[in-house]
Amino acid sequence: MRRLSDWLHRISSALTIVLAIVLYGIFLTFVMVPESTVVATYAGDWGSPDGHWFYTPDELYHELSTWGEAGRAHYVAFRLGLDPVWALVYTLFLVTITSLALRNAFAADDRRQQLNVITLIPMLADLGENALGIALVSNYPDRCDLLAWITASLSAFKWSTLTIAHLIMLYALGAALVSRLRRQFF
Repeated sequence: MRRLSDWLHRISSALTIVLAIVLYGIFLTFVMVPESTVVATYAGDWGSPDGHWFYTPDELYHELSTWGEAGRAHYVAFRLGLDPVWALVYTLFLVTITSLALRNAFAADDRRQQLNVITLIPMLADLGENALGIALVSNYPDRCDLLAWITASLSAFKWSTLTIAHLIMLYALGAALVSRLRRQFF
C-alpha cells in the first residue's frame, strides 16, 4: 500500500490539481447535467439505480419496467462509455487534492500519508457497480435478485466510501492549513 500511496503522491502536483478541477467542472457541466436530463426522460424522478444509496430488487425491477427498451439501452451505453471516465475524473480530483494536502500537512514517513489510497476505493466500487448494473439491465426482463441485492449493496458501499473520501480530503486540507499556520506563526 505504501508504494501505491507514494505513486499517488508523485503524480499529485499543483498542475494535476488544476487539471483535475478543470476536468471535474467540464464533466459536471457538459456531461453529467445533460445526462441527468436524458435519464429523467426514461426514468422519471427515480433516476438511475446508481444514483441511490440503496434500493431493493423489487424497486429496481419496477423502475426497469418503466424505462422501455430505449432507456435500458441508453443506461448500458452510458455505463460503457462516459460513466467510467467520470469515475476517473472524480478520482483524479480526490487523489490529487488529498495527496498534495497530506504532503503539506505531515512528515513524509507519517502513516497518514497513506490516507490518499482510500480515495481510490469509490472508483473501484463505482466501476463494479456499473458492471453489475449492466448485467442486470441487459438481462431484463429476467430477474436475478441476488445480483440485484449485491449491486444495491455495492451502491451503498460506493456512496459511503465516496463520503469518507471527501471527509479525508477535508481532513487533509484542514491539517495542511493548521501545519502552514503553525510554521508561519509559531
